Amino acid sequence: MKQDTTQATLFELVYGRTTTLPVEMEVNTYSTEPITEENFQETLLRRTYDLMETLENKRRKAANNIQKAQKKQKKQHDNQLPDKPIEFKIEDKVLLYCTKVKKQWSGKFDPK
Repeated sequence: MKQDTTQATLFELVYGRTTTLPVEMEVNTYSTEPITEENFQETLLRRTYDLMETLENKRRKAANNIQKAQKKQKKQHDNQLPDKPIEFKIEDKVLLYCTKVKKQWSGKFDPK
């Protein structure tokens, strides 16, 4: 299942190819073609070249997709923020944040 952000599966980003299902072992495809002594070197070189060529492109494309998704998420987040900063008035109740205590948020606090 492709991820929305990278537009690729994790398996593709790691191994540079799609997964091989058990049913594909019955049908002769590129990734499951039989390897014999005669064509071992040729197949190995061709597969290595294909990996070097496509894997870097897939990872670069995934990185671009991640950057686009992050920009989109930032824009959506920024649109949800209020236009004006929140101004507190005297006697407003707020949460007190204390970094010295394990329980950082300690109920209601009157800012003074």
